[in-house]
Amino acid sequence: MKPTRRELVRYTALAATAASYSRILGANDALGIGIIGLGNISRGHIEEYTERPETRITAVCDIYAPRLDAGVTKTGAKGYHAYKDLLADPKVDAVIVCTPDHWHAPMAIDAMRAGKDVDVEKPMCMTIDEAKQMVRVAEETGRILAVDSEHMAHGIWEPARAAVNGGVLGKVLWSQTSRSRNARQPPWNYPIDADASPANLDWEAFLGSAPKVPFSKERYFRWRRFWDYSGGIATDLYYHHLTPMIHVLGREFPIRAVSAGGNYFTPEDVMQVPDTFVLSMDFPGKYTVVCGGSLNNAVELPIVIRGNEANIHFEGGSQMRPASIVLEPEDPYRSTFKEKVKLAGLDGMGEWKEEKGKAATTQFIGMPERKKRQLLGLLLAEPEWKARVDEDAKKRPALAQPGAERDEYFQQIFQERAEVNATKVSLRIDAPPSKTYRQYFIESITTRKPTPLDGELGYRSQVAVALGVEAYRGNKVTFFDPIHEKMVDRPA
Repeated sequence: MKPTRRELVRYTALAATAASYSRILGANDALGIGIIGLGNISRGHIEEYTERPETRITAVCDIYAPRLDAGVTKTGAKGYHAYKDLLADPKVDAVIVCTPDHWHAPMAIDAMRAGKDVDVEKPMCMTIDEAKQMVRVAEETGRILAVDSEHMAHGIWEPARAAVNGGVLGKVLWSQTSRSRNARQPPWNYPIDADASPANLDWEAFLGSAPKVPFSKERYFRWRRFWDYSGGIATDLYYHHLTPMIHVLGREFPIRAVSAGGNYFTPEDVMQVPDTFVLSMDFPGKYTVVCGGSLNNAVELPIVIRGNEANIHFEGGSQMRPASIVLEPEDPYRSTFKEKVKLAGLDGMGEWKEEKGKAATTQFIGMPERKKRQLLGLLLAEPEWKARVDEDAKKRPALAQPGAERDEYFQQIFQERAEVNATKVSLRIDAPPSKTYRQYFIESITTRKPTPLDGELGYRSQVAVALGVEAYRGNKVTFFDPIHEKMVDRPA
């Protein structure tokens, strides 16, 4: 197969940058990690990269002086106020971007152009155009672009993807996922430092490309509540859960979105973004994905992928890391389900379960002829039973005509079919062991292979949440053209 332009650009960039990684790949010293943004989300990064022998935090950056001082004390790294100064540090091999969302794209792009690999916290950025540019720069520079989501490091998504790719579900129709939480305090009620002021917090640097507004501690410490810096629950939480669905179902761009919800509990003067939000999207493969939830009620939708022949139920654990998947057939396809699972290579991966129910009796003998014809039409629409009847009819011509022999034969067939359908069969596959996302990122730096949530997949997820936010804010249906990779006013 002839490589695409995108692949050629990436191969060329990788070859050009291979020499720059000879020191990393063959050196005894650790990979130098630079962290931009020292708020809550940075804590996990600091802990893991400090504990790992193959990494060392060499630089940290923040525009709020107390956080920067604390970060330097905790890590022993060099501290920077300006992120571009951190990017110029030769001891930094890779950068972690842990800032508010509106800074993700410019910092990640500048880092890649400075020769650094990048792990940017979810969401990837704020807009579709930003995501597209980030992917393009990653291709041009040959740098690793990872979007940090511990959810995608979980091993359960791969057997689910194999089931879909293997045709176990038949035609995928629609799927659902969810994320919710609840607390007495308003959402994202992060503590506000009483001593924060323009003297120790660089307000202009925080705003960046966002609209210019007066200094506000509320906006700085609780930025997820404001449209200028966040997409609310869609970008903070749904990004995590839509990404596995997009991955499992084939990594397509969504092409149509509608949204519902509002500030049903938390007033808009406290939080601009909605507390309850439901997003529905259509994809080119002709299926729908729904994601819904609330910040003021913790009951979530179960994760389910539905096909015309079978379904995948994600069970146990949490919405973030389900413990297992259960594959169950739809009633008309029970007799072929095990063979489909086997052909997909999944039958040896889990545990089969059979539950015998009571067979529903069909009294074919004595039924009006019109009703018999209706039932026979339904029976012969099922390929496995049609094959059985066709084979028997070659030996018994009387089955083609009404009469006692035909009635007795089909009475038996319907009984057999009822017994088959009364046995509910399912396959449970537990999540395999998985690494942390940071482990994947470290391996990606040294092997140059993409992480589970690379820029390409992150771009598709960004389109999903951006379409949803735009649909909500504009009170409209939104569309995306996957060929030209841009939002459009009507279906492509």
